[in-house]
Amino acid sequence: MRTTRTVLLLVTVMLLSITSPLATHAHARSVHSTTQVDLFPQGTFVNQGQWQVSAETSFTQEPATYTETMVADQRLTMAHHRPIHLDTMSVWSTISPTDSNYSTGAPDGASTWSTGPEIELTGFDVSGLENYELYEVYIKAVIQIPDALQEDTVRISVEHSDGFDLLKTFAHTQGNVDYINNSAFTMNITGLMDWTWNDITNMVFTLDYVSAGGVDDSRLVVDAMGLDVTVRTPWYGGEVGVAKTEFNGHEMPVMGLNLSAGTNSNMALDACGLTPSVSGTSGQWESEVFSTPAEQMMGRVHLSVSEGELQNTSLEYTTSSDGVNFAPYETMQANTLLPQSEAYKLRLTVIDACVDNLWVDINDPSLSMSGRVFGTNDGIDPAYSRWLLFVNDELVSNEPMTSGSFSHEWPVGGFMTPGDTSLSVELRAWFTWDSEGNESHTALEVNSMSVSGGYAIQWDENPICQEIGSQTLVEDGGGIILPFLIRCSDDRTANEDLTVQFTNTNAGLVAVDLAEGDVRLRLMPEASGQAIVGISVTDTAGNAWNHAFSVVVSAVDDAPVIEEFQSLIPVERDVPTTINVTVSDSDSTTLTASTNRTWATVDLSTGILTVNPPTAGFQTVLLSVCDQTSCSDREIDLEVMALADIFVESIDFGEDDELVQGDIISMRVLVRNQGQADATLISVRCETEDQLMSLETIPILRPGELGSVTCDWQIPEDATILRFSAVLDRGLEIPEGNEENNVMERLMVITEAPSGDDSSSDSALSNGVLWVGLIGLAAAVLALIGYMMPSKIKKIE
Repeated sequence: MRTTRTVLLLVTVMLLSITSPLATHAHARSVHSTTQVDLFPQGTFVNQGQWQVSAETSFTQEPATYTETMVADQRLTMAHHRPIHLDTMSVWSTISPTDSNYSTGAPDGASTWSTGPEIELTGFDVSGLENYELYEVYIKAVIQIPDALQEDTVRISVEHSDGFDLLKTFAHTQGNVDYINNSAFTMNITGLMDWTWNDITNMVFTLDYVSAGGVDDSRLVVDAMGLDVTVRTPWYGGEVGVAKTEFNGHEMPVMGLNLSAGTNSNMALDACGLTPSVSGTSGQWESEVFSTPAEQMMGRVHLSVSEGELQNTSLEYTTSSDGVNFAPYETMQANTLLPQSEAYKLRLTVIDACVDNLWVDINDPSLSMSGRVFGTNDGIDPAYSRWLLFVNDELVSNEPMTSGSFSHEWPVGGFMTPGDTSLSVELRAWFTWDSEGNESHTALEVNSMSVSGGYAIQWDENPICQEIGSQTLVEDGGGIILPFLIRCSDDRTANEDLTVQFTNTNAGLVAVDLAEGDVRLRLMPEASGQAIVGISVTDTAGNAWNHAFSVVVSAVDDAPVIEEFQSLIPVERDVPTTINVTVSDSDSTTLTASTNRTWATVDLSTGILTVNPPTAGFQTVLLSVCDQTSCSDREIDLEVMALADIFVESIDFGEDDELVQGDIISMRVLVRNQGQADATLISVRCETEDQLMSLETIPILRPGELGSVTCDWQIPEDATILRFSAVLDRGLEIPEGNEENNVMERLMVITEAPSGDDSSSDSALSNGVLWVGLIGLAAAVLALIGYMMPSKIKKIE
């Protein structure tokens, strides 16, 4: 195609570039998105490693005995479990009905011994225990058996209001039994009966040495007999469960106001903060305008004083929808939220105080907590058992340890400091008991804790790329690759993640895409003209940089195009061969063609190149095609060959060609070579009805020579019509110009054999059987050879 570039075209392209809606543009900083931030992820109690837990005694910080703090199963638990409180006292017998007085009272070294008479002990003084609940009773026998017992025994029994019980029998001891110098012999007798204090006082223990007769084995020495009485007793104490954690990594949702800015009346910024210039008088300070962060809500106003009292300060606020025109000031009530608006100002009045900090929280940050107190709570002191919650070491709430579920929410913006990026939360549970000594368990279980109000604002800038200038190209050129993404940048998105899109006003002229970060311009075939290409570069947030540039493609008169030929084309010497020729020219319709060989002619109207090479060998033909301004050449490589061409000239069966059933015939096949080269080792297959008769070979046939072979075969007795055929060079081992003339067939009528006398028949039969046997054997061998030979292969030119 040919186009003429005019001044009007250039002006149009320039105007399109300037006025295109894809012209480069950039926006100022904007809010990309806002997200809520979890300021207290530890409140899910998933990761116990985020919490520092402990339990200690009240006021001493020694490790607690009955309280445990744990984070498990996605909850925080402070469990207090007290066992029954028991005290054990020892009481000793005071009376001996057997006057074994050395055995009464506590162990003192004085003892009574016996080798037969019983020793009875009773009179246990439990007057100091009668006000308590009896829990367990053990006997304590301080006795000794100096020598081993062979046949004698020692028995300890007790008599009580419910009867008589044998408690212990010592027999067949291996050595001495010493419960005087060692610990006393003890035994639990709690289960003998349902004891009363009177039963314990009056029970009588009998210690008896039973002799088997003859010489005594040993003797029984009794120092004392007593009881260990365990009772439930009242007690009191206190333990504290502690759990603490700290969140880091995000700024707290509070906005500090600059006390050094704004306007003031009788106020000065001192070392302690803002304070009246004249002591004893009031001063006022008005803040600068401040606004709500994007997509957030204003919360509560907080202030702190370094000197004086908070009661000596007062706050007022005013709001504006445009940041210029403000409403009249209104008094700020304590612990209330600011009304929602676009802009605010605060006015602070101070008398005899110094304000060191003034801040506003965002989104009213609040700490939510849910859980329950459960258990028996037996003995828990309701006045002194409480749980306390701290934020940044400041008390948020003090709650009673009351059984049941709870759900609380407290504003905590007043405990946050502007600019801080951490938040500590501590929970302390006091378990104080004043108990009768019963077993008890109480647990404070927290299912969830959270701190709301956290937010994050993502700011985003548009991508910035270096502009691409106008491009001028030539028709049918290779196009151009322009480095692009490497010249782009974005504040949030990596270059490889930027999305590039194109618009194209003339897709038939140029194709544009992005290849490995470069802008690729590919020219369409045989096209010229102009196009406006728009580029839009978008980051992951959807912000875009847009640009447009022009592409002008100059026209070029193309040369004719000759399609490629086969790398080597085989042809036969002195035999005309046609070759297809494909020629195209997008810019011309009048073409001429010529070759550099007299024996090669070309006809562009039919697309045929005809060659008739006179000599064998490798030949090259140069084909030239020209239009009005240029020419194109293409070489054609030929392999010129001189080949043999064998064919079956005739098949005959003798002079009269008469075939009779049962006769042994000779089929003669005449073969001629009508080609230009010798044919050697020519195989000739004689067949009938596709059955091999014989396989013969002609050693050589020179060009024009005639050769023959003869195939012998016996005609079957029942044959009527047979098709005989001769096949040359079935394995295609001889190169030929024509492989289609290597087979000839001939259909023959078989004459019925005449009948004769018996003797002649017998003779003929004997000879016939012999010939048939020989011919059958030969046919079987030939059939085996034919079966093993490959099938006929046709030559493909």
